[in-house]
Amino acid sequence: MLNLQRMDSIILSKYILGYINEMGLEVNHLKLQKLIYYVDAWHMVFLKEPLIDEDFEAWMHGPVVRNVWNYYKEKSILNAVIPSSEETISLENYLSEEQIQVINDVLDEYGNKTPYYLECLTHEEKPWLTARIGYAPSDRCEERISKNIMKEYYTEKLYGETETEI
Repeated sequence: MLNLQRMDSIILSKYILGYINEMGLEVNHLKLQKLIYYVDAWHMVFLKEPLIDEDFEAWMHGPVVRNVWNYYKEKSILNAVIPSSEETISLENYLSEEQIQVINDVLDEYGNKTPYYLECLTHEEKPWLTARIGYAPSDRCEERISKNIMKEYYTEKLYGETETEI
């Protein structure tokens, strides 16, 4: 049995920013939020549990973790949230090797995508769409995206089947 840990979304965001920076790619708030979302979603698929406790909200431009948004909102948009070398996070102190591998695999897959591509991708997918039922595309929405729907949707996308609740 794996010794799975959960982590704070701010710590995860700092790791993601450092990882994407090492890839030589740009990050803005929109892209950061989508990368956190996909990391958590695929963590649930492969390791059966969420990585972060915080819920995502179905904002107009896609899934958002509010405390990450609040943490970075005062920073300039493009590459402003890249941590300095002394702030770079090592996940070995927080997570298992399997968890780190899932995170890195997700970042390798989605990290080179543009923020707009990732936004459009989330807008085509059931978890975000379900949370926004009853809202127009331009409406403000703070509805929670169900972690169970995320897990079911991405499991079915990968394996063609769903799993039981988290």
